[in-house]
Amino acid sequence: MEIRDSVFVYRLAGGEQLSWHGRYHAHGFDEYEIHFFLEGEGSFQGNASRKIISGGKVFLTGPNEFHSILPDAVSAPITYFAVLFTFSPEDPADLILCLKNRLEQGKQMLSIDSKYRFQFEELLQMSRSDDSALKESAVHLLISLLYRFFGRQNSDVSGDSIPGGTRSGKEGYHVHTEKALLLMQKYVRENKKISSIARKIGLSEEHFIRLFRKDMRMTPHQYFLRLKIEGASALLMSSGKTIGEISDYFGFENQFHFSRIFKKCTGLSPIVYRRTYLQKADLIPVM
Repeated sequence: MEIRDSVFVYRLAGGEQLSWHGRYHAHGFDEYEIHFFLEGEGSFQGNASRKIISGGKVFLTGPNEFHSILPDAVSAPITYFAVLFTFSPEDPADLILCLKNRLEQGKQMLSIDSKYRFQFEELLQMSRSDDSALKESAVHLLISLLYRFFGRQNSDVSGDSIPGGTRSGKEGYHVHTEKALLLMQKYVRENKKISSIARKIGLSEEHFIRLFRKDMRMTPHQYFLRLKIEGASALLMSSGKTIGEISDYFGFENQFHFSRIFKKCTGLSPIVYRRTYLQKADLIPVM
């Protein structure tokens, strides 16, 4: 296992901190992330659900899973730990399978005792140390926590392969899925049809959709739209482009279509999203 990043975010409510940590985004092919919330009011927006944030909640997100943190009020800022990590071939296969099962079943949220904050503090300090022994200790602590939180269910998945297919080394993704993800990133500003992407990777549209859905837990069309929304959310926070200009920039049919998809993905309209994530830092109450 490799811990790729670990952060402690204190009283997230507005300004540049919210623009970065709360943004709508996804991680890489093989990256998982857990968030442990200590306080605050808001919601955690995932691919297909929106969960209420409160102290003691843990959220698991998987590879390429889009998510964002939406604070409800400046008066109740959010404090949390987040750990981004990836598995290696030497890691426990049963733990990896348990996490995959959780993700597939939508059981990504649970409540834990507040005492775990001290273990997360220790994990944060060790993972960011220059001492290789402490970094390795952080990995073992994280594996222990993952077993405690998500490893309590027995796997009922009989296999992880696709008959007749070829798997790559990145989390077992089908090689065609990987090619499609790269093409979608390349064409994110174009109004490409899924059938066109399927042809480019040498599959029928039906076969491509079936493989992609198995790997990504959503259709290619859904993922491609989310990829566009991820880019659009960044422009809403960092540029003066109008909503119409951003809609055109990412190849949406029109501004209405863009706004509808944006709200479906992020839980907020483009106007409200821009207003929320560009709140002034001086609005955060001093305690």
